[in-house]
Amino acid sequence: MDIIQTRSSTARPVKAVIFDMDGLLLDTEQVYFQGYRNARANMGLPPHDAGFMELIGLPAPAGRPLLQAHLGDQTDAFEERWDQEVSHLMTDTIPVKPGVAILVQRLQVLNLPYTIATSTFTAKAHDHLDRAGLGGLFPHVIGGDQVSNGKPAPDIYLKAAATLGIAARHCAAFEDSENGVRAAVAAGMTTVQIPDIKPPSPELRALRHHIADTLLDGAALLNLMET
Repeated sequence: MDIIQTRSSTARPVKAVIFDMDGLLLDTEQVYFQGYRNARANMGLPPHDAGFMELIGLPAPAGRPLLQAHLGDQTDAFEERWDQEVSHLMTDTIPVKPGVAILVQRLQVLNLPYTIATSTFTAKAHDHLDRAGLGGLFPHVIGGDQVSNGKPAPDIYLKAAATLGIAARHCAAFEDSENGVRAAVAAGMTTVQIPDIKPPSPELRALRHHIADTLLDGAALLNLMET
C-alpha cells in the first residue's frame, strides 16, 4: 500500500502504543453507517449521510445533540432503531481490520505496553472485542465512560497514558477519525491516522501527523515492524 502522508521521522522514542477501536481495530464503522442508513430508511426519513459523518469518533453523549438537531423529537426512536439495525448486522461476528494480531504480537515481542482508548463505553467495548476474537489480545480498555470529556478532548488519551505509566509524549496513538486524531495530538502523542470511511480534511492534514493506508504501514512509519 502507498503511504498517504508522513513526516520524515519520529522525534521521540515510542514507549507505549494506544489504539482507538471502532474503524481502526474493528471494521465496524461501515456497519454503523449501514445501520444508520437502514434506520433512516425504515423510519421514512430521507438520506442524510453527512449526519453520520459528524458523529464519527464522538462518544454517544456528545453525538446526541447532533442527532437532535436533525431529528428533533424523533431522536429517541431513531437511536433505538439504529441500535436494532446494528445488532442485526453484527449478529454473527464483528469484523477485524487487517494486521491487528500481527501488530499486537510485535508489540509483545518488543515488550511495549499497549491499550485501547475508545469512545465506546467500556463494557460494550469488551463485548465487541470478545465477539471479534480479540478479547485475549486487549484485556485492558479505557472506554468513553471513564472520562468526563470525550474526543476530540485529550482526556481519554491522557488517562490511557497514565494507566500505562508512560508519559503521553512517549506514546504513539493510532486513530482513524478526525475527532480521535485531534484528541491524540492535543494529548501530545505521536499520532498515526489510518483513515476509514472519511478521508482527512485539509484542516486535519495541517496537524502534520502521520497518515497511512493500513495499520501495519502506520506501525512501520514508527519503526515498530521488522524490516
